[in-house]
Amino acid sequence: MNRSSQRDDVTGETVSEAEFDRNLIGYGRWIVSGVLLITVVGIPLIPFWLLFSLWYGPEYHRRSFARLTTQALEVRKGVFFRTEATIPLNRVTDVRLHDGPFMRFYKLRGLKVETAGQSGSTGSEGNLIGVIGAVEFRDSILAQRQNAVGVEEQGASPQPAADAPEILTEIRDILARIEEQGRRS
Repeated sequence: MNRSSQRDDVTGETVSEAEFDRNLIGYGRWIVSGVLLITVVGIPLIPFWLLFSLWYGPEYHRRSFARLTTQALEVRKGVFFRTEATIPLNRVTDVRLHDGPFMRFYKLRGLKVETAGQSGSTGSEGNLIGVIGAVEFRDSILAQRQNAVGVEEQGASPQPAADAPEILTEIRDILARIEEQGRRS
């Protein structure tokens, strides 16, 4: 069994693959140059960055990858600091589109995949900038998420707890004791 078929066993069949816009190269070049300019200390580094970015930008673009399967979203990106993430669709809570003035100038959109338990982290494995057809890719992620969650819910039939009335009675008694202690204070 080869590596690709092993991965398909874990994450399911491929539904869609994202393509990344080549404008991502120019966008990254100007964003880093702007940060270097703002820091003032980085101004002397701008010519070196611009030369280095002639290699780095296309390499980053070449290594950017996102694939939607029946069970997960797989993301790979980075040149020196590489990130590979498999985000299970049952953990996806939202997929947001975003852009800013520079992104609009380069005709780029970003997708941010938010997951359960993420708790406001700023750097996310599911932050994809420059996806061609970002709206359609977002819609396919959300549709596939509905399918994956629906299959899970059909497989597990919830059974009511046999001791539910006793638990509710215990909770009522605990709340009554808490209220009584509150009145004493």
